[in-house]
This record gives sequence, C-alpha cells and structure tokens, in this order.
Amino acid sequence: MKKAILVSGDLMFISKVKEVARASGGEVTVARSEAALEKAQRDCPDVTALLIDLEKSGIPLEALSPRVATLSQQGWRIVSFFSHVHEELAHRALELGLGEVVPRSKFVKLLPDVFLG
Repeated sequence: MKKAILVSGDLMFISKVKEVARASGGEVTVARSEAALEKAQRDCPDVTALLIDLEKSGIPLEALSPRVATLSQQGWRIVSFFSHVHEELAHRALELGLGEVVPRSKFVKLLPDVFLG
C-alpha cells in the first residue's frame, strides 16, 4: 500500500484525496501545519509521496522548500498543485523546487497514479 502526506487545509479537497487514495488502495495522512507535517513524517516512515496544496497548505512555501529537497533526495514523489487562476503561485513553487507543479485539475487526474504507480 502506498502512502502519502497531504499538506492542505481544504476540508472538501482532503475528503476527495482520501477517497481516491482509498479506491486506489492507498492511504493519506493530512498535515495542516509545519508541526503536523513533522509529526506525520516521524509517525509514517513508509510514506512515499508529499502532496502540497499551494494555496491552502498553511505552511509558507519557503519553509517547505528545504524539506522538499531532502525528501526528493530520499526518493519521495512531490506533487504541488494550484488553481489555474494563480499562475504566479505556480511560478514561485517552481522557483522554490516544490516538485511537480500542476493545476488542480491535472492533479486530480494523476492522483490515482500516486497510490498505484
């Protein structure tokens, strides 16, 4: 079973991601703060992906950047997503090296692959 940590405060979207994970045989742990992300990493050593809601992460993107660099080196899949109307946020995420940066609609389509792939 593949596991992921979702960094988001969007309750409706969290439900959607959990539903896709469950249907794909995966599991999601939600982190709404930096402390929660650290705890999730500690408590879930077999996680293979970090999913970042660029708009509602609750964590400054600059604070995520060094963590993402470390996790990428450890082989984690990092996917950051944004609403297509916030292109400037996408550019900033790319500059900070926050993994694959995709619009929310594309993220929803690739989400099953996070747990199956």
